[in-house]
Amino acid sequence: MAVGHAQYFYTVELSALEENMGHSMDRVARLREKAMRRNDTQAADQINKLQRVIGVVQQRIARLK
Repeated sequence: MAVGHAQYFYTVELSALEENMGHSMDRVARLREKAMRRNDTQAADQINKLQRVIGVVQQRIARLK
């Protein structure tokens, strides 16, 4: 019974993390748009790197589920 409970707990936690990462990706995308409008290419490049890292994290979470 403890194994089933632990599995449920991790599944719920991973789902919550996945959802939060999705929201983070949306916020980061908005920041990148603002940087592009300001012609701040350095910030836009850094934000783009952050988006790639978030994407990798999302893939790893999906594999863990």
